[in-house]
Amino acid sequence: MAKKPKDNEEKTYEVKDKRRVNPDGSLKEEVEQEPTAGELREEAAEPEKPEAGAAEEQQAGEQAQEEANLPPPDVYAILGFMVGLLADTAWQLMGIRLAPGQKEPVKDLVQAKIAIDTIAFIADKLHSQLDEEGRKGIRGLISDLQINYVRISQ
Repeated sequence: MAKKPKDNEEKTYEVKDKRRVNPDGSLKEEVEQEPTAGELREEAAEPEKPEAGAAEEQQAGEQAQEEANLPPPDVYAILGFMVGLLADTAWQLMGIRLAPGQKEPVKDLVQAKIAIDTIAFIADKLHSQLDEEGRKGIRGLISDLQINYVRISQ
């Protein structure tokens, strides 16, 4: 059981002011910061490294990039991703699907038309890179979007 302090005993507290600003609003010159538990673990785990010069840092960065050996970005894959993103946006702007976090549909047919037209443009650029199934899929998507746009805009 914990002892209860007697009424005549005084409790003492030590107060450490860790604010970085003086009461008048000016910055304190030196503020002691206690390291966090994560910082203490990092310090214990990592031995000190001598500071590298700019040339050494650049060389290390180039080596890391070569080691990663990443392929160049595939524009056609990015365009395919954009088609999906624009299609989702067009459905939302036509009020057919709810946008994430929304409770009511939002209609903006001007932006929906731009999204649909952009999908058609991108599909034209992707035509040579798609197989027959991919072409049918994107044509079907554009057709569905256009039919729904006409139906909603009337």
